[in-house]
Amino acid sequence: MNKERRLNIISKIILLLITIAWGSSFIILKETIDSLPIFYVLALRFLPASIILFLILIAKIKDKLNKKSILHGVIIGLILFSAYAVQTIGVKYTTASRNAFLTASYCVLTPFLAYFINKTKIQSYNVISAILCLTGVGFVVFSSGIEENSSSLLLGDFLTLGCAIFYALQIIMINKYQNINGDDGVVLLVFELLTAGVCCTVTTLIFELPTQGVGAYSLNIEQILKIGYLMLVCTLFAQLGQMLGQKYTEENEASLILSLEAFFGAVFAVLIGDEKFSILLVIGFIIIFIAEIINELKIDVLKPLKRLKR
Repeated sequence: MNKERRLNIISKIILLLITIAWGSSFIILKETIDSLPIFYVLALRFLPASIILFLILIAKIKDKLNKKSILHGVIIGLILFSAYAVQTIGVKYTTASRNAFLTASYCVLTPFLAYFINKTKIQSYNVISAILCLTGVGFVVFSSGIEENSSSLLLGDFLTLGCAIFYALQIIMINKYQNINGDDGVVLLVFELLTAGVCCTVTTLIFELPTQGVGAYSLNIEQILKIGYLMLVCTLFAQLGQMLGQKYTEENEASLILSLEAFFGAVFAVLIGDEKFSILLVIGFIIIFIAEIINELKIDVLKPLKRLKR
C-alpha cells in the first residue's frame, strides 16, 4: 500500500471518528444543559478549546496574521455563536435525535443561501434535495402531534431549523473568505472559535449569572467529564481532525462521511438518552437523510428522465 492510499484510509477513519463524536454531542449537551446554564456550558466548551488550539497552531499562523483575516474570523465566529446559541436552546425543548437531523438540513439550505449571497447557480439536485428535506421536516413536525409536549417539541424544532440556516451561512462565509479572499483557513478557525467562546462567556455573565446565581455554576464530577468531552473531543479534536482529514480525502467522500452525524446523533439518543421513535419520525429522518446524500454527492436524479426525452 503506497503512502497516498494509506493517508486516505487514515483520513477517512479520522473523519468517521469525528462524525461519531459530533453525533454523540447532541445527547450529551442536552443532558448537561438540563442542570447547568446554557451559555455557561458553551463558554466552557469553546473558550478553552480556542485557547488550546491557538497555542498548538501559533507557530503555523503567526506569519499569516493580519487585520483582515482576524476580522473575517470574528465575523464567522459571531455566526457560529448564533448557530450554537439557537441550536442549544432548541435541544433543550426538543429531543436530541430531532435536533441532530434538523440541524443536518444545513447542507440542503447552503446552495440557496449561496445563490442570494454570491449568485451561485442552483443545480437540479439542490432543488430535489430541498423538496425532499422539506417533506422530511414535515414528517418530523407532524410526528409531535401525538406527543403530550408537542408545543415544546415544535418550538425546539423551529429553533433548530434556525440553527441550520446559521450553519449554512457559516459555510458560505468560510468559502468566501478562504477561497475567494485568500484568507488562511487556520487563522479563520482559531479566531472563529475564540470569538464564539468570548461571546458565550459575555452572554452567561450578563444574562445567566444575575438570574441564576453563582450556585448554578458549581460543577460535579459527571458534569466536568461531560463538558470536558464536549470541549476536548467534540470541539478541539474534531476541528483539528476535520482540517487534517479533509486534506487527504475527496470532497464528496468527506461530505458523505460527515453527513452521518445525524444518524449517529439518533443512535446515541436511543442508546444513551433512551429515546423512542414513532413511525412518522423515522420516515422523516430517512427522507431528510436521503436529501442530504443526494445534495452532498450531487446526484442528478432527473438524469434518467433527461435521457428519455432525448
